[in-house]
Amino acid sequence: MKKSQLKLVQSQLKEKGLYAGGLDGLSGPKTNAAVQQYLTSQSEWISSQHWTGWSNARKRVTALQLLAREKQIDVGLIDGFYGPQTDSAAELLQQLVNHGTIGRQFSDIVPVQQNPHQFPPEDTTSLNAYYGQPGNIPLTRVECPWLLRLDWDLSTSTRLISIHEKLSDSLIKVLNEIYAYYGEAGIQRYGLNRYGGSYNHRTKRGSTTAWSTHAWGIAIDWFPSQNKMNWRSDRASLADPELDFWWEAWEREGWLSLGRCEDRDWMHVQAAKR
Repeated sequence: MKKSQLKLVQSQLKEKGLYAGGLDGLSGPKTNAAVQQYLTSQSEWISSQHWTGWSNARKRVTALQLLAREKQIDVGLIDGFYGPQTDSAAELLQQLVNHGTIGRQFSDIVPVQQNPHQFPPEDTTSLNAYYGQPGNIPLTRVECPWLLRLDWDLSTSTRLISIHEKLSDSLIKVLNEIYAYYGEAGIQRYGLNRYGGSYNHRTKRGSTTAWSTHAWGIAIDWFPSQNKMNWRSDRASLADPELDFWWEAWEREGWLSLGRCEDRDWMHVQAAKR
């Protein structure tokens, strides 16, 4: 158990009148006694009737699990073993304590499953058949309704997005819907004007042979500095629930968000399915 999580246990037991020590995240006689008393009062939920013989460390994890259960947080089996589900439950419990509510979880996000233009799956054979081969892509430039600033060089701006010519009408439709919904103020507020690029004749990051979807001119990156590749929905700015319309506008046209589907690379949207 992390020190911050033991502080959380101590604070919750203090609120229950079971713990009178400091919120220091350190195990000691007062903490262990409070945990023991709490577990005794909640023993019906513990997975084994022999829990009294568990180590103090395991009992502290059990207390954390029980505290989460009390708040209707799914923690799985109350067994005193610390694993991914207990860690996740602890994060949710901390959110609840800090903010009085639990933010939306990635599992609550349901992408729109539409593909009106029959965009192909993301494999080289299918992409080549539908779009042509990288290095010989028919590109066009679509004018964005709002001014775009390069995210890595805010002094440089553009309104033009280089994209595969097959996607121009779809992209225009998406951008116009988004602008009509959010307006100039919303575009600025959520950083939707922070542009990360589109067409780029390169391979996937970390690969020397597999082409990126950018090489076909079918992918766009948005606000990369606040939506880095490995950031999850709890950190990426474009995962904000206020941006559901942003993503749904893309998805209704068949574009895919890696963030909404895989909880990574929230900057990236592409006209290819997975």
